[in-house]
Amino acid sequence: MKATEFDTSLSHSAQCMKQAIPLMVKYKMPVTPVNYAIWYCYVLGSNDKLNKELDDILAHYQTCPPAQAKQLFNAFLSDKDLALFHQMSDSFHNTIADVQTEIGKTLESSQDFSAILSQCHSGLYGLKKNSLDSFDDVLGYVDRLTEESVVMQQNAYQFQKKLENAYAEISDLKTALVNTQTAASQDPLTGLLNRGKFDEDIVLFCKAEHTGNHRALIFVDIDHFKQFNDDFGHQKGDDVLKVVSTKIMKHTEGIGKAYRYGGEEFCITAELDSLSEVVNFAESIRKDIAKLSVKGKKTGKAVRSITASFGIALHGEQCLVAQLIERADKALYLAKEHGRNRIEIAA
Repeated sequence: MKATEFDTSLSHSAQCMKQAIPLMVKYKMPVTPVNYAIWYCYVLGSNDKLNKELDDILAHYQTCPPAQAKQLFNAFLSDKDLALFHQMSDSFHNTIADVQTEIGKTLESSQDFSAILSQCHSGLYGLKKNSLDSFDDVLGYVDRLTEESVVMQQNAYQFQKKLENAYAEISDLKTALVNTQTAASQDPLTGLLNRGKFDEDIVLFCKAEHTGNHRALIFVDIDHFKQFNDDFGHQKGDDVLKVVSTKIMKHTEGIGKAYRYGGEEFCITAELDSLSEVVNFAESIRKDIAKLSVKGKKTGKAVRSITASFGIALHGEQCLVAQLIERADKALYLAKEHGRNRIEIAA
């Protein structure tokens, strides 16, 4: 297969990386030369068939497994392409190496400059009156100082420009990655972390070394949420989700993490000193939500109160992820069964 023609310059590679790497992060694909080659072609739009097949794979798996990635590469790219992408992958490292070289040149010039300056000082202190040879020696030192000064300034300027270019490109790439990672893990409506992020974090939460504190998973569900949509419309329902999320976010900041689990259901992970602190934490959120209400458009007066039910499960040393979620869900179910707008703790 004929190798595809690609622009391997640092600036063009940086632009493609700003698009390709965030997509790999979003779809949980390792940043390997093969994957980068596929996504490079994808963002470039150079092969419609590749793009369609990759879209189909992502729709089915929500990622592109290594076997499918290899098939795509074999079907649409070549080993020569892979060599090019190795080159582009290394381009940023080469830029940093160039910057380090310029630092070395600048330091060497500075050291030479200092040595000559020291010789010049020695010559001035040893200058004998009416000694032409001494004057010539000092003038020679001055000439060398002038030459070395120019060289050092040139090296410093080149170093500064390379450093500025490298910093700008790497900073832009980092910003693009951070923004994409944030977008991939954030619920767009509420601003809370999303279900995908919860599925990742809960594994780490359960695997964390036991410290003796009480690690809690708290499920929160807005009471009678369907009625808000039915009676006031989905826009008002979205508004309810937003104001409840704001309350949850305010209380969990610095204490734990808050997620939109799905629909009108939220979950919180937190680690506190005691069970009573966990309960007080959940109770403070419940009370704050209970102060909210839906107001009439014309009167501005409250026409429907907003409440939420809470289910708490504590993580034990031998507790698995699925068990913890199941226990918190059962506690939430009991809270609803026992009248809503209340807290239940899993046995």
